[in-house]
Amino acid sequence: MSQAHNHWAAAHRHWPRWFRMLRLQWYRWRTVIHSNAHVWFAYRVMVAVVGGAIVVAGLALVPLPGPGWLIVFIGLAILATEFHWANRLLRRGGVLLRIWRDWLMRQHMAVRILLGAATCLFVCAIVYGILLLTGLPSWTPTWAAPPWLGIPVNVA
Repeated sequence: MSQAHNHWAAAHRHWPRWFRMLRLQWYRWRTVIHSNAHVWFAYRVMVAVVGGAIVVAGLALVPLPGPGWLIVFIGLAILATEFHWANRLLRRGGVLLRIWRDWLMRQHMAVRILLGAATCLFVCAIVYGILLLTGLPSWTPTWAAPPWLGIPVNVA
């Protein structure tokens, strides 16, 4: 057992027993996969395809309202299980997120409110632009689309 593995086990003894057993099973399963070169290669390809697809989907969702960046980080976490570059990128993203959060918390309340309002305006502009391009669904009530917005209503 390596020094890092011993440290990890000692640092997490306070976790519930079921979780420690689950992690042990995970490590055993990965050891079996890594013992066969062909299975390991297929597993890496599968991780790359699934993780890459989740990252691309998350990046497509970033400008939309919703958890776009969270999905990107989930995809990076999947990629980081097999690729060191993804692990480094994931750690760097976490560090940048903490730096940004700390900077934001040091700012005056007015700056935080202004930043929140700007984010809300940006999201509203994105939703408005999408509705201009696609129109409202036909099931939308008529009161939800005032004529001054100029959003077309799709008629079924």
